[in-house]
Amino acid sequence: QTMTSSDHLETLAQTLEATGDYRVVRRLKPRPRIVPPPGTPLRLGLVVDVETTGLDPQRDEIIELAMTPFNYGLDGTIFSVGDSFQGLRQPSKPIAPEITAITGITNEMVAGQIVDPAAVASFAAPASLVIAHNAAFDRRFLERFNDVFSTKPWACSLSQIDWAAEGFEGTKLAYLAQAAGFFYDRHRAMHDCLATVELLAMWLPRSGATGLSRLLDGA
Repeated sequence: QTMTSSDHLETLAQTLEATGDYRVVRRLKPRPRIVPPPGTPLRLGLVVDVETTGLDPQRDEIIELAMTPFNYGLDGTIFSVGDSFQGLRQPSKPIAPEITAITGITNEMVAGQIVDPAAVASFAAPASLVIAHNAAFDRRFLERFNDVFSTKPWACSLSQIDWAAEGFEGTKLAYLAQAAGFFYDRHRAMHDCLATVELLAMWLPRSGATGLSRLLDGA
C-alpha cells in the first residue's frame, strides 16, 4: 500500500467515526519510539506469553513461548519496544485436537522444534519486571521451564489493573484490545505479547494514566 492510499483509508475511517454510527477497529501496528528526556531512569520490562498442551504445569508442556522487551520510565511511560523472542516447541506427547483448535498450533508445526532454556534465560535475565496477561497461568509454566523466572518480580495485566474503573466490561485480552480500538491475530504467543504491550502503553480512558502506571501502582 502506498502512503497515499493508507492516508485515504484513514480519512474514510475518521469520516465513518465522525457520524457516530460506526466504530472503526484498527489493526495493531508497531508502536513508535519515544525518546526519553535526558537523565530519565529506565527499566526493562518483559511481557511473556505461553501456549501449552493444557492447564496443569505438572503434566502439561509449553508448545510456544514469546517474550517482548520494552524500556519504561518509573512513571509508567513505555519509551520503546524491542524485538520479540519467539519459539515453538515439540512436546513429549502429541498436541490434542482441542488444543490445536484453541491455539492454531499443529503437531506438524512443532515437529523437531525446541526452545533452548539457556537462550530464554539470557533473553529474560536483564528484565526488572516480568508481565503476563493472566500471570497465574504463565508464571507456573515458565518457572518450571527455567529458574530465571523464579528470580524476577511478576505483575499481571489482567488482575492488577482495575479495568472496570476505566470503563471496560471485561478483562480478556481480545476484548480489551477491541474495546481499545485495535485488533490483532489472536492466540499466537507473540501477537498476544504485542497486544499486551499496547494496552500497557496506551493512555486509559478515565484515569488518563498509562496501563503500565496503573499496573505498577497495583503490583
